Amino acid sequence: MKILHISDTHLGYSAYRKITDDNINQREKDNYNSFQKVIDNAIKLKPDIVLHSGDLFDSVRPNNRAITVSIKQILRLSKNKIPFLIISGNHEQPKLKETGHIFNIFEHIENVYPVYNLKYEKYDFNIKNESITIHAIPQTLSKEDFINNLNKINIDKSKDFNILILHGSVKGIKEFKMNEFNELIIPDDYLKKKFDYIALGHYHKYTKISSNCQYAGSTEHFSFSESKNEKGFIELHLEKNNINSKFIKIENRVILDLEPIICSNLNLDQIMKSIELQIREIDPKNKIFRIKLEKIPTTIYRGIDFEKIKNLCKDATHYEIKANIESKNDEKIIKNSKIDALAKEYTYFMNNQNLKEKQLLLELGMKYIERIESKNEDK
Repeated sequence: MKILHISDTHLGYSAYRKITDDNINQREKDNYNSFQKVIDNAIKLKPDIVLHSGDLFDSVRPNNRAITVSIKQILRLSKNKIPFLIISGNHEQPKLKETGHIFNIFEHIENVYPVYNLKYEKYDFNIKNESITIHAIPQTLSKEDFINNLNKINIDKSKDFNILILHGSVKGIKEFKMNEFNELIIPDDYLKKKFDYIALGHYHKYTKISSNCQYAGSTEHFSFSESKNEKGFIELHLEKNNINSKFIKIENRVILDLEPIICSNLNLDQIMKSIELQIREIDPKNKIFRIKLEKIPTTIYRGIDFEKIKNLCKDATHYEIKANIESKNDEKIIKNSKIDALAKEYTYFMNNQNLKEKQLLLELGMKYIERIESKNEDK
């Protein structure tokens, strides 16, 4: 039996300011293209079933384009009679029971099995004279509910195969945590039970925890911390008492987190030359990249020719400069040049306004900008 395991497509995700010719955020469109590539592969490979382990969408209320893309691509599987089973993840699960779930739009599509009602569900399939049970637990509203649902699972020994599909991080393994709201923790005891395969979602890096338990990873890069990760999906071949799997890579837009430039013993001219060298070496056209300046003195940082860097990177999809600035008293301050520029632009704008509450609005605005800076610091 052949199964494809995909996850964390985050349709509707957008980032940066680059807009396509048809007026769509470039990263949003990149993500749609990645999802289409996975579906193209599925139709070509003709699996017996496709499993999606959560976070199809990036938000509870995805935009119309994301909904349209999802239906269009999933209908391609349906028309090719390829069963598609998907569980909800933490990104698309409403925080209140009263809020309708976006997965309701898939309910009446043939060969599509959405699992999103906050409870354990199982589906039985008979394919090519083999029987398989999919044990599926979607995102729940609490960790207690999640554990209660896990405890309801019974492996059906009458079936040829039993597969478990979950969305969450593995308990005790810090690396797999995404530090997101309502992140569910999977007790590792449940990963040791005798399932033929456990399809995990939530962690964005393809990872084989054991021969029968894997994260498929995301289909697109969503932060610089993922820049070195290959993106794609897992192809599984199940035989009785045997499983073979391989990761199939798809091509994405290049994203690079460049090696830091240590600035403590360099003058301004040397730092600028190092920046220019990095930019020319990677050929910035259509790429996303980040330049990191480590231990750069405040006085030198203020002399950086950002306009020149902007011209060198004019053909890039997006670039950033992250600077670890050292003040005279050796107090280290993490700054991002984009945030720094935004603060200056906002201050200039407010100083030219004739408002009674100008000072109050200026202070509030700077607090929000600082909050954004601290939020992005670990990305």
